[in-house]
Amino acid sequence: MKYKISPFVFEFLNDLSHNNNREWFMDNKKRWQNVKEDFLEFVEGIMPELYNMDKTIGIQSPEKCMYRIYRDMRFSNDKTPYKTHIAVYIATGGIKRHGKPGYYFHIENENSMAGGGIFMPESNTLAAIRKEIYYNIDTFRTIIEAPDFKKYFKQLWQLDMLKQAPKGFPKDFEGIDLLKYRHYVSSCEFSNITATSDGFKNYVMEIFQATYPLNKFIIDSMN
Repeated sequence: MKYKISPFVFEFLNDLSHNNNREWFMDNKKRWQNVKEDFLEFVEGIMPELYNMDKTIGIQSPEKCMYRIYRDMRFSNDKTPYKTHIAVYIATGGIKRHGKPGYYFHIENENSMAGGGIFMPESNTLAAIRKEIYYNIDTFRTIIEAPDFKKYFKQLWQLDMLKQAPKGFPKDFEGIDLLKYRHYVSSCEFSNITATSDGFKNYVMEIFQATYPLNKFIIDSMN
C-alpha cells in the first residue's frame, strides 16, 4: 500500500507542461504508465477508509474514477492535447460526474488539491440544496464553520457566485450569501513536498473527513 506520491510523478507532469505535444507524449508513454500506476496505487490505498467513512460512494475501481489525461479540445482555444494534472472523483453512487457529491483528488506540479462537495449541480439539485440551507441555516453554518472544516478550507468555492438573491428566496434572509453559490465545493491546496512526504495518505483522509459533513448535507437535500 502506498502512503505518498512518488517524486517522479511531478517530474513527468512538469516535463509534460513544457512538452505538451503528441510526439513527446508517445516517446514518454512508459513514463506515463508508471505515473498512472503510482497514482492509482495511492488512490486504491485510500478507498477502503473512504468507504468506511461514507458508505454512499459504494465499492469503486480507482481507475474508473480517474479522469482521462487527454483534453477535450472541441470547444477550447487551447489546443494542447494533454492535461498537466491527474485526478479522480469518487462520487456518491459510483457515478464520476452527473452532479453527484463526492471527493476530488488532483495532482499537478505545484498546484495540487483535494476536497469535495458538488460541482455544477443540475438546476433542480441546486434548488434543493439552497432550500435545505434556507430551512436549516444553523446546521449548515455549523458545518462550514467547524474547526476541522476551517483547518483545510478557507471558504466554499466562489466561482460563478450570484450577485443577487436567487429567485424564490427573500432578499433579507439572514444567510442569503450562502444561497448565492452555484457550486458547493471545498478545496484544499497542498505542495509537492507534502504529497511526497510520509503521512500524506493520512493528510488526504483528514481533508476528506472534513468534507464529509458537507457531502452528507448535500445528499440529504437530494433525498
